[in-house]
Amino acid sequence: MIRRRKSGLKRFGGSQQFKEKDYEITIPILNNFKVNLKFSIIILCFFISGLFDSCRRVERDQLTNQQVIIQAGFVCGWGSATDSLIITKTEIRYAYYVPRLSSKPQIQKKRGVPEIEWTQIRNSINADEFIKLNYNSCNVCFDGCDEWISVLNDLSFHKITYHKGLKIDTISQLQLKLAALRAEFNP
Repeated sequence: MIRRRKSGLKRFGGSQQFKEKDYEITIPILNNFKVNLKFSIIILCFFISGLFDSCRRVERDQLTNQQVIIQAGFVCGWGSATDSLIITKTEIRYAYYVPRLSSKPQIQKKRGVPEIEWTQIRNSINADEFIKLNYNSCNVCFDGCDEWISVLNDLSFHKITYHKGLKIDTISQLQLKLAALRAEFNP
């Protein structure tokens, strides 16, 4: 809403010129409560900067949080084979399917995770090193195959995508464990 202040108009040479100070711009919020436009813009800027700030990654020394979810899999182009592993503290789920044959998995298994195995899996990931990895291949875009790993916990999420079969030194222990799990579920 634009409201004219009582100061009036100034005339210069037959035409009327308005000064910015002659008008007050307000935005009605919740019935009769009005907020100055400048104040609204400042609040909006703080809100937007808060959104961007909340998107930052949080680095941690080790993944010790109980709510850690590790996902891994591979995907190939032209409807070829695809698999996925979802690993939590209590359960491992595996699915394997060939999209061109069926939208339902050909293999779908799950099992519990003993505490010793969970500790081994969790210790095979150094969160600081994993977050630094910047792999983002797209071989599947050209009918090739990509492998991916993502780690989600209460404070961060990071995903890498790389050429299927590529060995990455900083996560080699995790890659070995994932390969063993795939062999267990899909011999």
